[in-house]
Parts: sequence; C-alpha cells; structure tokens
Amino acid sequence: MSETAVRTKKKHPIRNTLLVILAIAMVYLAIDRSNKSNNEKYLGHGFDYMHGWSSTDFTGYHVYDSEKLYKLDHEASLIIENEEDMPVLDGAEACYPVYSALALAAYKNIGAIEADYKKQAEEKQESRDFEDDDYSLMEVYFCNGKYVSFTNTVQGYDRLIRGDVDILIGARPSQAQKNDAALSNEQIVTMPIGREAFVFFTQASNPVDSLTSDQIRSIYHGDITSWKDVGGKNQKIVAFQRPENSGSQVAMKWFMGDVPMADPKTVDIVNIGPMGGIVTEVAQYNDEKGALGYTFKYFLTGLNQEENVKILAVDGIYPTAENIKNGTYPATVSLVAATLASNDKPYVNKMLEFMLSDDGQEIIEQTGYAGLTDRNVTPTVENDLTLKENVFVNEEDDAKLLVYGDVETGSLLRFELIYHDNKFKGQINTMYNDGDVVKNEYWIYENGSDFETDIVYDPELKTITFVKTVYNPKELDIPPDGYVFKAE
Repeated sequence: MSETAVRTKKKHPIRNTLLVILAIAMVYLAIDRSNKSNNEKYLGHGFDYMHGWSSTDFTGYHVYDSEKLYKLDHEASLIIENEEDMPVLDGAEACYPVYSALALAAYKNIGAIEADYKKQAEEKQESRDFEDDDYSLMEVYFCNGKYVSFTNTVQGYDRLIRGDVDILIGARPSQAQKNDAALSNEQIVTMPIGREAFVFFTQASNPVDSLTSDQIRSIYHGDITSWKDVGGKNQKIVAFQRPENSGSQVAMKWFMGDVPMADPKTVDIVNIGPMGGIVTEVAQYNDEKGALGYTFKYFLTGLNQEENVKILAVDGIYPTAENIKNGTYPATVSLVAATLASNDKPYVNKMLEFMLSDDGQEIIEQTGYAGLTDRNVTPTVENDLTLKENVFVNEEDDAKLLVYGDVETGSLLRFELIYHDNKFKGQINTMYNDGDVVKNEYWIYENGSDFETDIVYDPELKTITFVKTVYNPKELDIPPDGYVFKAE
C-alpha cells in the first residue's frame, strides 16, 4: 500500500457521528432569538428538548422519572434480567411514551440503569475531557439513553440500519430509508403492534368539521386552495407539510397514493456559513389562519401539543378509539416495530412477542393507541438486498469475509467478518492518494468503531489481505496484519 495514501474521511466513525450531532445542537443554539421570534409561526414545534431531537418535554415519560408512564399492576410476562440482553429501543416522538413504558415493564431495574448512565454522561459532557472509551458514553448523552434512547424517526432509522438500535417503534420506513438499508446490505422488517389514526387538523374556529379523502388529496396537490371550496370561509388554505422521512410525512405519502404533493413551504432560519449553509425547516402548523396540518392523533391529543385546534373527520368518520381499532376511520395506520432481518439477538424476538402479548397490548392501549384486533400478524420485509455478495475464506482459521459490492470495478460498500464465532459488520471506504483513487486498496471499519483495518485486494490471486490494523481499542482477537482471505 502506498505510504502516501490517505483516507476519504477521519477515523473513528462514532466520533464523527457524535461531532455531527454536536454540530446540529450548536446550530440550534446559534439561531438568533429575534430571528426565531419573527419566524415563529413558520417554525412550528421546533426541537427544544431531548438534545434537539424532540419538540415535546418528556419529563415524566423517561424510565427514570416515570410518573406519566402507564404501569402494569402485576409483574410483566417478560422480564429481561441482564443488561446485555436488553434490546436498544428508539422511535418516533409520539411513540416515546409507548416504548418507554414497555421497557419499564420488561427491563429489570431499567430506571436505575438509565439514571446511572445519564448521570455519568452528563458529568462527562460537562468535563469536556474525552478519551476513546468515553465516546460510547457520549452517545448515551446525545441519544438520550443507553437502552431506551430517543433520536426521532429520521435519525432512529439511520441508527437502526447502522446496527446501533435493535427495535424502532413508529411508522413504516420511507422509500429513502429502504434504499439506505439496501445500500447497507440490510433488510428492514416491520411488524404491526398497534393501530393509530393519522389525523388532519385546523383551527377550532374553522367552520369546516370534515373533509373527504379526495378533498384532502386535492388540497395537498394544489388543486383546492380556498376553504370556500370545501364548505368554509372565503379564506386561503395554508396546507403545511412535515419534513421528508419523518413518520408523519411517510404516512401522508401513503394517504396521497398516486397523487403527488405540492412542494412544501419552507423558511430560511439562519445562514451559518461553512458549517452547513442555510438551514431550512419545513414549516409546520402554528396557529396560521386558514392552516391545515396533519400528524398522528396521540401526538396531538395525548401529548397536548396544540391548543385551539380541532381534528377533522375524514369521509364523515371521526377518529374515535373504536373507529381506529376497527379500521373504519379511513386514515388508520399501523404502529410498527421495525428491526433488521440480520439481527439474531434472542431477546429482540422475545421483546416483539411481548408487544403482542396481553401485557404489551395493555400498555399500548393504555398509553393512548389502539390495540390489534388480530394479533396473528405477519412481519413485512420492507426492502430487497441489492448488493452482490463476494465470499472470501481463511481455511486455517475457519474464518469468512463477506464483501458486498463489485470487487472487479472497485465499488465495495459493506463487509461482514465471521471470526471465531463472532460477527463484525461495517463499511468499506476507498483509499486515496493526492486525490486519486488507489486501486484495490481500502480501509474498513466495524459498525460501532471497535475495529478498523486497511485491506488490499489482489485481482490476480483473488485474495484480500489485512495489511494494517489501525484501530482496535477493545483488543479484539483479530490478526493485525498479513491476514489473508482467498475467494471461495
């Protein structure tokens, strides 16, 4: 390998991820308050809580201050005793009270466990004194928990695909999220665990109480622009959309079907220069006259997000608990638990089974969602695997290296190393020398950044050789260099 070869980006992906998260937090802190005030009606809920990930104050909904969480009056049918067996949870903002309550019931002493991690993470954050071993603790800080984490739907699916999260609770993934999973050689699997109403709402003073499905689609397509055309005042309809890949935007695109949505209304918040340019947010409902918005019912009513608004009936049917559970409300959607098909941790399946159990369904219903009328559900595989699998083996060590992509063209993306009954999965990056690609030379790192090495592919011998271990903080039992795999 050329001594002058350099990597396409810095080492230690966890650090890079945390720096991105920190940069996002700094962006929000840098927003000029007067500018924010002037644009308040276009900023909508904003992200004021949970280190910028949430628009909701979740005090009382955490497992360590659980006053607002629903609690069973008996021991749950599933108790996960050991920390290392507890699946990591994340999810949509409206679903945090659900999966937090599920964890409180099934994870032994989870309140004390998360409280201890929270204290350690906050002390480390305040000290600004970070060492290699501290970055997992800082991820606890920025992701709002070790096992019961929260980073909202968009970041949550990213973390699920990376393998940082075991189960995500929320809406089904967007097409972009499915594509990301395919590029990571992962399949997202979703399983319905409850039902929820996708609702449309306007000001309480608006005389319109109901819209048809076709009227809503026409409004969001841009054909109907005045409330007068749907039985209301001669007033412009301000139809707001949600951010791309958010759970509610995925649900809205499902509702629209083949009817395309008009471009969303955006507002420039502040120019932050080279850190990221102009930050834009999709405007959301915030007491705009003539406004029409959409969200999930629990987010609007259960978390008391808005005042002076009313939920509209759709096709003359109001989203009551009964109409949601029996499916007569036209915009009834599934609350799903999303996992990766490759995740074979035994307690992931046990936790999914618990969500469908009597105890799990009780928690879901008492939190404010509708349970399932039929629990005999079939998981849905959301995306196909599209990357070519190339198999290399080291017969002496009974080890296998799976490389995903095209080895002949050099477009390698992902790897999986099976070594001494352990599996390491991660990303492959191209080597560069003075801006030019170094052919057949790469560096690979495990998801979680516990292992990183430089590799060389020999197209004549059809071998891949580990030529230099760069990062191995946990001293994983992998040869540091000269480790050769031959094409099977």
